[in-house]
Amino acid sequence: MKIEVLYPEVCCLYGDKSNMDYLKLCMPECEMVYTSLTDEPRFVYEPVDMIYLCSMSERSQELVLERLMNYRNVLRLLIDEQRCVILAVGNAMELFGTYIQKEDGEKIEALGITSTYAVRQKPKRFNSLTLLEMDDMTLVGYTTRFSHSYGLEKQDALFRVVRGSGINPECDLEGVRKGKFFATYTVGPILVSNPDFTHFILSQMGAETESLAFEKEAREAYELRLKDIRAARELLQ
Repeated sequence: MKIEVLYPEVCCLYGDKSNMDYLKLCMPECEMVYTSLTDEPRFVYEPVDMIYLCSMSERSQELVLERLMNYRNVLRLLIDEQRCVILAVGNAMELFGTYIQKEDGEKIEALGITSTYAVRQKPKRFNSLTLLEMDDMTLVGYTTRFSHSYGLEKQDALFRVVRGSGINPECDLEGVRKGKFFATYTVGPILVSNPDFTHFILSQMGAETESLAFEKEAREAYELRLKDIRAARELLQ
């Protein structure tokens, strides 16, 4: 197995690099490739099993987009043909939409792989605890961001929102799913916080395992967090 982590020098907010640290513990034999902004991505010239992008500043978003636009067709092919898992968390999700609208109204062209578009509202930060459902799973997490996304088609949604906000405050859907491409505003980090979702991602990679690293402890922490979020929801009702 080979996982490529893109641009860790700028994609490094909210502890989300820990998602890959955790997968490495779950798969010690896996090769982790860390691609910097000055490197050509490994996925361009050789197969990888997973590509990972996580949260970054708004200025870094524009820099990362400049780099990725050179490989837009390759990324589209990887997604359309489901050649590997791609996981994008936090505002990395916005890179794959049609555009990002800045505070002054200027629109930055994005990769155009999904139907969504993002609208920044900086300096207004949006924070929310989230309780999400996917198939037979319930996930815990939170969002912290300066933007909302719009234009999500219902059939392309990754999660249904039980508590908190979706990709925008008027939407009860969150994240985008297209084959083996998964994108979500949820940070946490999402894999460390949600053992069932981690099992799911590993299965999508063809790396199923009976037990995750520290799974007992991860499930205990998950149950406590689930209880806290449900209790907070009841207080607000």
